[in-house]
Amino acid sequence: MNYQDNLKWDTKYDVVVIGFGGAGATAARFAADQDAKVLLIDAAPEGSEGGNTRYAAGAFATAVDFDKAKDYYLQSFAPFDHDEDTLNNFVKEIMQLPGYAEKYFGKEPHKSGMHKRSEYYEFKNSDGMVHQSMTTLYDGSFWKLLHQGVYDRLDNIDVWYESPAEHLIQDPKTQTILGVQVNHKGTLRNIAAKNGVVMSSGGYENNPEMVQNFLGRGSLAPIGTLYNKGKGVDLAVEAGARLWHMSNFDSHAFSLNEGKEHEQFAYMIQWKSLFTGSVFIAGDDGTRYLNEQCEDRHGYQYNHGDYVMLPNQNHPHIVMDQAEYEQLQNDESPKAGQVKKVITHAIKADTLAELADKINAPRLEQSVTDFNFFVDQGRDYVADRPADTMRKFAKGPFYAIAIRHNILHTHGGARRNSNCEVLDMEGQVIPHLYEAGELGDPFATKYIGGSSVADLLVSGRLAGTNAAKAKDQAPEIDIITSASKAGEDLRSDAKQSSADFEAGDNQYIGIAEQGMGDLPIAVRVTVDGDKMTDIETLQQAETPDIGGKAIPVLRDEMLKQNTYDVDVVSGASATSKGFKNAVKKALDQKNK
Repeated sequence: MNYQDNLKWDTKYDVVVIGFGGAGATAARFAADQDAKVLLIDAAPEGSEGGNTRYAAGAFATAVDFDKAKDYYLQSFAPFDHDEDTLNNFVKEIMQLPGYAEKYFGKEPHKSGMHKRSEYYEFKNSDGMVHQSMTTLYDGSFWKLLHQGVYDRLDNIDVWYESPAEHLIQDPKTQTILGVQVNHKGTLRNIAAKNGVVMSSGGYENNPEMVQNFLGRGSLAPIGTLYNKGKGVDLAVEAGARLWHMSNFDSHAFSLNEGKEHEQFAYMIQWKSLFTGSVFIAGDDGTRYLNEQCEDRHGYQYNHGDYVMLPNQNHPHIVMDQAEYEQLQNDESPKAGQVKKVITHAIKADTLAELADKINAPRLEQSVTDFNFFVDQGRDYVADRPADTMRKFAKGPFYAIAIRHNILHTHGGARRNSNCEVLDMEGQVIPHLYEAGELGDPFATKYIGGSSVADLLVSGRLAGTNAAKAKDQAPEIDIITSASKAGEDLRSDAKQSSADFEAGDNQYIGIAEQGMGDLPIAVRVTVDGDKMTDIETLQQAETPDIGGKAIPVLRDEMLKQNTYDVDVVSGASATSKGFKNAVKKALDQKNK
């Protein structure tokens, strides 16, 4: 969107950050630490912000030796090109992450425990990499740490939820980015950015058209956020940026196929007991196309000396016989509970011919014959699956479970330099435009676990810090300097967490930090003698369709049983723990 002299600005900030995920939170934090006034916007409603970081384990890649780590990344990039300066800077930066954790978060990093060895341990110098964490894993604590970094700085940061960026506003002569047009809860607002705009809106995994155009794939099931729809790519193109890494993405192979936005069981390729015995994965025509016991390398599988993303199939199935079905019904592996849920989705047929017809897989019978032949030969000639994990198919009935290839996130976006400045088609910097996170990250192919978390910490800090710096030729925009002074409709959506909630007679406040939400859970409990008569939730930011539904259930049970110590709600254990603890703390106030 070109700037015109008659353009009306609604308000002005020093920095505007597009996307409140891990990279955006980091960029806003570091821009605010430069005493910049920051507007942080996100398309998601409050409680659903966070991008893929909200779903991430929280472990990050670090390096103990620069030359080894660089060589390791170069091997993972091959045969794709790389930007020497950007790669060098990235490796230098991740070597500093342990100190980063201590300096900026007061956390002592430790080995994450997720990987016993580097993801591509066959590569030369793979021992130069270390997988670390500064929080516990898979409980939302890493995201909450970054989120808190924003909420600790609300004096300098305004947050707008449900406010996607529509266009960048650009000077047509100098190409300088002057601001952002934002759809703020249904109203278009022109927001000036005095020093810089940071694009940190994630990838395009929820945009089927982009997935088809850039990845050449059909139906991929997202397993992270549902709000990454490729808007950052559109903004980059509008601004004249050079794109890179558009074909790179990663996954965890398969999810269940129920035709939903978020499918279940995204990590089933890792459950070795599920794929041991008379079972295999059938492609669209019923033939096998992968080693079902393969290592999970974010979707990449060994292929004739290289590692490539799994071939795309549009309606693959897990196929098994009765013996396998019964074996899985009695599974005792660490994933037994999930395995038993998966097989409840199986369809049944008395014969292979009938099953092949039901799942539209005409070559299924031949695939079973071939599979049994491989078992007799003691070698899997199709996919090199270990022979000791294979058992011949016996007589029916037979079963098939519909699955989908899934997608964790994409990496393509605007090409950036080592300062996280966005480059145009000629390789020149587009003034005042920066980029951080998955959108345009430096990874060409073969994603290495922990690298995206490492990059959001690195690129978020660099983009936020550099965007906040005063520019020699900053545009003179005669407008107010903060949305907090621009009227109630432009105020920040973010509120400081506070213990100063009102409580009347026989009412007590309890606040607990546990839970999956980004804010503490706060409750007000009303007591009549020794009996709880009401429990009010004053503050919470739990996921609406999980924790948000659990809280009313917990409340009703607590009032019915007159105790905070009730059973947790299945699937919402973190929310249950937080809500129970908040009520307990309120009751503790009564007993003081």
